Amino acid sequence: MRAARYTGAGAAATVISFEDLDAPVAGPGEVLIRVAAVGLNPVDVKIRAAGHDFGPIRYADRPGWDVAGTIVEVGAGVRGWAQGDDVFALARFPEAAQTLAELVAVPADDLAAAPRAWSAAQAGAAPLAALTAWQALDAAGIREGDAARVLVLGGAGGVGHLAVQLAAARGAHVLATAGAAKQALVAGWGADEVIDYRDGAALAAIGPVDAVIVTVSDTLPPRGAVAEGTAVVTITGFSAAQEEELRGWGAEPVQRILVAADGAQLAGVAALADAGRITVHLDSEYAFDDLAAAEERVETGRVTGKVVVLVDPAG
Repeated sequence: MRAARYTGAGAAATVISFEDLDAPVAGPGEVLIRVAAVGLNPVDVKIRAAGHDFGPIRYADRPGWDVAGTIVEVGAGVRGWAQGDDVFALARFPEAAQTLAELVAVPADDLAAAPRAWSAAQAGAAPLAALTAWQALDAAGIREGDAARVLVLGGAGGVGHLAVQLAAARGAHVLATAGAAKQALVAGWGADEVIDYRDGAALAAIGPVDAVIVTVSDTLPPRGAVAEGTAVVTITGFSAAQEEELRGWGAEPVQRILVAADGAQLAGVAALADAGRITVHLDSEYAFDDLAAAEERVETGRVTGKVVVLVDPAG
């Protein structure tokens, strides 16, 4: 089979290569997937550039965590899955998964049936971002039917656009920040209010919310949005000084999350997708041979929705 490999740390165009390997097999508790599509995320490019473990996230010279495709082999002890099933997964995260290949073995517990309403490209693009958004809302205490006010900072990004939709699906009143050119898109995804992140007066006018989901680096919530008991959850991290400032404003909890693989939660995402309540916006699609260009697109930091690599477009 053909697989992507990093030859070392460095720029995508310099260190990404491809090689032919023996096909893997499905071990106990695993299935073997013929890969159709793999989503790229900021962590993919950060770990490639570093060339070593990124905190708790394990480096491997064969990259990839997101995956969508078709089961071709079922390992011992696996129940509920069969050859021919179309599935998607965030595989093994934060351990190495090596999904940027024509075939990959994935733990059955990480799988969910791919949404029928989505293309293979959308299913491949979704898992890490969708699970991050899901788990961030859980950490913030946003439950279905709570009628909470939720502010998403970075509402047009990979995690942000799914956080907007998932919060709306839980019944929240959703506020989101986005640039002027993307505000209509964010409103279409279910944001009740969209605020230009460059408009200081509009940001200052945001009243208290129940939760803030921070998806952009080096960004504190607007002061007026944080009241006593406002949950602030970040996927990028705060400095110690920023955390202290937020707690001084009354924020509780102030928490950084690291996404975890979870097939059951992905099944929840798929159910919402098939009910027409969430979608994945594809910023761009790249052929497998163009993996370096795909990673360079992610590195611009200006992606709307998700970047996806089509390993087998017919898959």
